[in-house]
Amino acid sequence: MNIRSAIFGLICIKPQTINNVIKRLPYSPASIYNAIEDMLKDAKIVKIKTNGETRLDISKDYKNQKLKEFFIKSLSYGVDPELPLRENTFLIWRTLDFFNNVEDISQKTKLSEKSVRKFLKVLSSYGLVKFEKRKPIIAVKVKDHPLNVLLGTMLKRTDADDRIYTPGATPFEEIITTPDNIEKILYDKIDESLTIKRTGFMIKGKKDKIAILESVATKQTLEEIFINKLMTSEGVEDVCIKILAYKNINYDALLQLAIKKNLVNQIGCYLDIINDIKRGIVPNEIVKNFHKKISKRKYVFLKDEMNYGKSGWEEKYTKKWNVDLYLDIGAIKHGVRAL
Repeated sequence: MNIRSAIFGLICIKPQTINNVIKRLPYSPASIYNAIEDMLKDAKIVKIKTNGETRLDISKDYKNQKLKEFFIKSLSYGVDPELPLRENTFLIWRTLDFFNNVEDISQKTKLSEKSVRKFLKVLSSYGLVKFEKRKPIIAVKVKDHPLNVLLGTMLKRTDADDRIYTPGATPFEEIITTPDNIEKILYDKIDESLTIKRTGFMIKGKKDKIAILESVATKQTLEEIFINKLMTSEGVEDVCIKILAYKNINYDALLQLAIKKNLVNQIGCYLDIINDIKRGIVPNEIVKNFHKKISKRKYVFLKDEMNYGKSGWEEKYTKKWNVDLYLDIGAIKHGVRAL
């Protein structure tokens, strides 16, 4: 373990004064001072005031907090946290997602086969990799090892495509994404206004724009989000309208998904209704493309609204799209007017 990793590891466990770091680590004071200065410049660590004392703590951004978690977990498993994070070791670890023999890994990473074998043995010694064969070597990740799970999480990023931004008197953005990305956003946006759906957790921040976070099990495309939301009253009356209005949706992909999920009738009907309420939100050609693919089978749309009955306006769309239609047209019109 090098000096920077030793300092980082000590501070991970508990914030320390500089004097304590010097006393407790087996390096010269000058080397420790220099390393601390470098780490402060790199924003790996920060100075905080605690009970009148200046201490060193880990920076509160997502990346360094995950790194802190990785360091503590590594030490708990008897793993030198520096080694898996070294450039070449980490490169081989990532390449194992695609190749598992020495020759292929060597070609992909541009490292010698001797180096590949050496780094694979290091990863194997820590239980992160196992050899399915030794002659020739066939290596695979131990996917459920907590350190491998953490490393995988640290690689992930939040995509802007997860965001549905709605301007207005109180602008907000809805972000529908995975738990790992929610965690990253919480670190990045903790000083801003945000709320997490279904939790009651809401905080006010420095900016007026509110981030509404919704956690889903797996990463979804905008088209998948649209379809899932369309099966709910909230989606039909609000979120789906916003998705259509900001014209980021891929209608070809949406049609293919609709065919796959037997939802062409319902989605086409909805697009037609939105188009009739306000021309230009959905291109006429898109509505025609969906109508060409309608099913002869009749579908209920929307089951959540069946208990409220019908109002008489539905007949036109019922015949055209072969759907048993239960929608609150007043709420949909309000959602369109609110754009």
